[in-house]
Amino acid sequence: MIRSHSARRSGLPRILLVAPTALDVRGRPIRQRRLYLPGLTLPMLAALTPPGYELRLVSQAVHAIPYHEHWDLVGITTMGSGLVESWRIADEFRRRGRTVVLGGIGATLLGPQGSAAHADAVVLGEAEELWPRLLADFAAGRLEAVYRAARLPPLDDLPVPRYDLLDRRKLGFWLPVQAARGCPFACDYCSVTAFFGHHYRKRPIAQVVRDVRAAGRLGIRRIAFIDDNIGVDWDYCGALWEALIPERITWMSQSSLHVADRPDLLRLARASGCTLLSIGIESTTPASLQLHGKHWHDPHHYDAAIRQIRAHGIDVSTEMIVGMEGDDPDVFRRTYDFIMRNEISVPRVHILTPIPGTPLFARLEQQGRMLTTDFGRYTGGQVVFEPRGIDAATLQQEYWLMYHRLFSVRGIIQRNRHNPAAQSPFMRAFLFGVNLHYRSHLRHGITPGIV
Repeated sequence: MIRSHSARRSGLPRILLVAPTALDVRGRPIRQRRLYLPGLTLPMLAALTPPGYELRLVSQAVHAIPYHEHWDLVGITTMGSGLVESWRIADEFRRRGRTVVLGGIGATLLGPQGSAAHADAVVLGEAEELWPRLLADFAAGRLEAVYRAARLPPLDDLPVPRYDLLDRRKLGFWLPVQAARGCPFACDYCSVTAFFGHHYRKRPIAQVVRDVRAAGRLGIRRIAFIDDNIGVDWDYCGALWEALIPERITWMSQSSLHVADRPDLLRLARASGCTLLSIGIESTTPASLQLHGKHWHDPHHYDAAIRQIRAHGIDVSTEMIVGMEGDDPDVFRRTYDFIMRNEISVPRVHILTPIPGTPLFARLEQQGRMLTTDFGRYTGGQVVFEPRGIDAATLQQEYWLMYHRLFSVRGIIQRNRHNPAAQSPFMRAFLFGVNLHYRSHLRHGITPGIV
């Protein structure tokens, strides 16, 4: 970790920014050797911090939490099952007399009372305009209990993230950059729409390129665009990808399947360095797609769309959900067959999880179908509600059996040996390594892809 020794000698106030790790099925914090895909929240908060503070960024997945050191302010972000871990960390710092701020998507969707008992202040919503104000209030001794964004902050003048504060010894191969926020669709289970609303906001392309170059100055030419749907605004993504061609980077991101309808854009994406797109397939069951607001997806077109994307040299990984409202016990066979038939190099499957703040959570709670609000179990690998077409015990058992089949040695080889996308030797090795990483996670009761 990079520290400012001169700042400590000068007695500047010290801020610790913490990203808690997710939890395994036993509620234990997940640790690993490297941070393969670091988040952008901490580097962006650091960039928004005015001069006059010493900063340290800590990711619990790879770092020990420095409870024993003196910190004037501790900021903790929250997401997924890491919400519960953030409360544990906050409680321990407060026990030691530190001032603690909780924010992020988890704290926001749960509402101000959800985290109030664990923090001196709770930040709700996007922090670009709130964080500088909070720091000014803290310095003046008038910290408020709740900071709520009155509007969506503009994205046209964000600072360069403080990539230099990330611990290079613990990083993998990729650095995060963001081009756009949100998704224009309204799937009822999606925390992205619940957090950002029905807005799709795009950053100026010149500033996106600026951030890519900032990563390049650190010697990293592999970029993970952390957009939730990078390929949905065709005019914007086309202009972005054209601007990225001279940068000579390799990049991956998430996109809806709509991008398969535009071969011209796929050619641009590949020319700009795109090597992998993660697609939210969700389900091969038409009724489930309809019942959860993803009616524009047609499972009959999935295979052809995946072939189209791969024909342009871009591989496809998939995100899928089981236990949806239209699913029956045969969903596990259908999901497995779809993944194996399409040789999905890195499949991720989750049990439907009603996230607080989403329409799905509100509906299931109103119907009395929630089994628990122990958010430490909201890992995507545990049943936390009463399913409609599958009993809970069957859903839980068959989910893990299917996942172990997908990531058996035979399953990994079958899905990866004939990858039809034109991958470089590095990407083939990287994807095979991800499979082995997920296989290890499964053996330890960790839902693949949550950390």
